[in-house]
Amino acid sequence: MFSLFKSHYYLKDILPANYIDIHNHLLPAIDDGAKTIDETNILIRSMKALNITSAIATPHTFNKHWDNTLETIKCAYDIVVDIDLNNSFLRGYASEYMLDKSLMERIKTEKLLCIKDTYLLIELPLFNFPIDLYEMLFELKIKDYKIIIAHPERYMFFHNDINKFKKLKQNGVYFQLNLLSLTGFYGKGIQKTAQLLLKNDMYDFTGTDIHNQRHINEYIKKPLLFSNKNKLVNLLKNNEIFIS
Repeated sequence: MFSLFKSHYYLKDILPANYIDIHNHLLPAIDDGAKTIDETNILIRSMKALNITSAIATPHTFNKHWDNTLETIKCAYDIVVDIDLNNSFLRGYASEYMLDKSLMERIKTEKLLCIKDTYLLIELPLFNFPIDLYEMLFELKIKDYKIIIAHPERYMFFHNDINKFKKLKQNGVYFQLNLLSLTGFYGKGIQKTAQLLLKNDMYDFTGTDIHNQRHINEYIKKPLLFSNKNKLVNLLKNNEIFIS
């Protein structure tokens, strides 16, 4: 593996100045991320030590799992800001929405929380291909959302055929790389797929997807493994558009 992918750097050594993380689960007690305000504080301190300058919080919104709303997310965000634990580390809040029928109902009555402007972070089921995927993407697009697909390398139904990823991109979506994927945290197959998409310039943005201290430890102990340093450095810089 190392003979093919010779570039390997620890996250803190390759992040550009003023890097802003656009995918994480730092807000306390509203999804499978931080459980308490103390844990939020610890994770933020650890992210700063990784040379992450700031972040936009993106808790899950997933029907019957994490039924978050504008109110629950804003409340959790305000708790962090009011206690001033983060010293302006958090620059705002949005959500990582599961793309499903409940989301299609939601967009009929409310405006979704975007990372910035109309950039919307969505995820797909990890293992089961949504048969109405392209119809749902179309419904979001006609609402003028700019769709960012979180961690496409983790969707097993796209593996082993880069044309499936190309078809998805042809529908006008952006791809967000989970940097954890390059460490091998999710397995070699996902790491290999992330390397392939990076090599083919298919990613647009990056995120840490940090939920807990285990993820922090992964970034500390394991390097990112990829084939071309310049490609990853330039990709990391793309997040600058989300800095207010």
